[in-house]
Amino acid sequence: MPQTAEPEIRYWPRIGLYVSRSDAEEYISKVGGHGAVLDEGIEEFVPSKTVAPEALREEVKGLFEHPYEKVPLSEESNVILKIVEFEQNRVAKIKELMKEGMTKDEAKFDYQQKMDKMVREALGLPEETEQEQEHREEAARIRDEMEQGEEE
Repeated sequence: MPQTAEPEIRYWPRIGLYVSRSDAEEYISKVGGHGAVLDEGIEEFVPSKTVAPEALREEVKGLFEHPYEKVPLSEESNVILKIVEFEQNRVAKIKELMKEGMTKDEAKFDYQQKMDKMVREALGLPEETEQEQEHREEAARIRDEMEQGEEE
């Protein structure tokens, strides 16, 4: 009877998700040794030391020295994965909305509203205020102008 190949991913408790070696290395390169924490007194993120990259690499090495083990993901991790998947399918979703009759700008706006709602719900944030909506729309307008300038 042939053996099934062991997945080349492992559950990393530190981040609550399954990672490949390359995913883990990318994470380490972004956060290893530096980061920021919210200082509630001044309501700003301030630099802070985190686990050294070498220690994180040792942790990942230890994960891959053991066989693959299926671990149920937390509700929070599943929400993160759902949002990541939604973002990975951005272009396809926008094109689908355009096939349904929306203009490109309407489809992008609709997609972004859905993404914003998913993130707000995941973070337990209240509905968007009028000021936030105006700011988001202005940012989208500026981004679109910049994209059009690059195409010319």
